[in-house]
Amino acid sequence: MLVCDYHLHTCFSYDADKASTPDAMCLSAINQGITDIAITDHFECNEKDDAQYPLYDADAAEIAIREAQEKYKGKLNLTYGIEIGQANQCPDKAKALLESHKYEFVISALHHPIFCPDFYFLRENTYEESEIDDFFKCYMQELSDCVDSMEQIDTVAHLTYMHRYINAGGRPFDFSKHKDIIAPFFEKIIKRDIALEVNTSVLKYNSTFKFDLYHKELLSLYRECGGKLLTVGSDSHSPQYVGNGIAHGIELMKKIGFDKVTIVRNREKTQIKI
Repeated sequence: MLVCDYHLHTCFSYDADKASTPDAMCLSAINQGITDIAITDHFECNEKDDAQYPLYDADAAEIAIREAQEKYKGKLNLTYGIEIGQANQCPDKAKALLESHKYEFVISALHHPIFCPDFYFLRENTYEESEIDDFFKCYMQELSDCVDSMEQIDTVAHLTYMHRYINAGGRPFDFSKHKDIIAPFFEKIIKRDIALEVNTSVLKYNSTFKFDLYHKELLSLYRECGGKLLTVGSDSHSPQYVGNGIAHGIELMKKIGFDKVTIVRNREKTQIKI
């Protein structure tokens, strides 16, 4: 039986636990009976030395991951991936990285938009509802620009990234008001054969982030738009959280009507029945 976690960060990500070596993440997955994982360290295109995002050592990360692939061959299917943030802000950097390293799985994400700091810092916000709505409109436009700026994308990560922190600040967000801008984005990625990610990281803080609330709305709309490709990932930054919430995410997908999850091996998408 396939059990997958397609969003994991190692010590090569600026915000990960230093003990999160590729080897440690693989061992954690194997011990839990997980069959397929993707290591997808952060590459923030707007990163600079001594700034918010320390530089990603792509060469060292590849060596460590390739060694882990060989070491655990036959025990674990390990996919060499990357999470590219803000590709629209520095498209040449994203292109250069993808040309210089043979990534098997590429996540597109938006953490630090042009119009405001990383959404992580919005937890203590005092914004009015109208301002939050405007943030979301800008977010969706820039997320769309991220997709347009890269040819090689397998999945779009955590559309709920902004809202997990808005919600943590006591400001619930209503996605239903924004179907008119979410649906065209879904149609764009569906046309390009790009999957949508079910990100289960918020289950570590379920009472704060209310995971089911906004994932149900988004996944239902995605299905209404004709979407079929879903990846699922814990977004774990330490070995102890590998696989966190994956079973819950799969159950949610089933309830909405999805019966397959997408994995990628050697750049080939495969849909596996769940």
